Amino acid sequence: MNRSRFYSLALVLLLGITLPPATQRSVAMESDEPNTAFVELAGNRNPSFGGGGGGLSLYGDHTAFLAGIATFGSSSFDDYFVGFTLGARFHRHNPFESTVTPFIGVGSFLGFTQEEEEAEDDEIDNNMDGDVDEEGETKTSISDTLASIYPEVGLHIRIPGSGLLTLSARYNVTSKGSELDSWIYAIGFTIPFYF
Repeated sequence: MNRSRFYSLALVLLLGITLPPATQRSVAMESDEPNTAFVELAGNRNPSFGGGGGGLSLYGDHTAFLAGIATFGSSSFDDYFVGFTLGARFHRHNPFESTVTPFIGVGSFLGFTQEEEEAEDDEIDNNMDGDVDEEGETKTSISDTLASIYPEVGLHIRIPGSGLLTLSARYNVTSKGSELDSWIYAIGFTIPFYF
């Protein structure tokens, strides 16, 4: 991270820590904490990583828990993985009550990629058409898996309509070896809903 990025991040984190939380909450938020849905995009140019995901999250006064479905790809492993993500974030104020809320967090991803292979001689009706081992029959199998964990630091910025814009930086540690560990930058949106 170059110095200008570091100073910008430090300034925004300092503002988030020193700004007081909002004094008024909406009527719905006074009655109960919101359930939330999130979407995010993440990536880095060097090395080339990219992905995204979405899911559900639960926010409290000082913690947030996230679970969802995500994708992750890289030219470094020449594959595109689909899987599940889990994470936790810790913040000083409830981000739905503050203008800017810095946080730290930890998360994980477990994904897989599939491939088609010939299945003309496995004595199974793979395409479920009533014919076993027909000419040209294929089956789908898991060709590779990827696991990663990451610490992260970021900011929640409250936006009109009670949603959150989230900016974060994660240090991604993958099961593919330390040469592929790197920073990944993410932008996300969180929308509250009540039921």
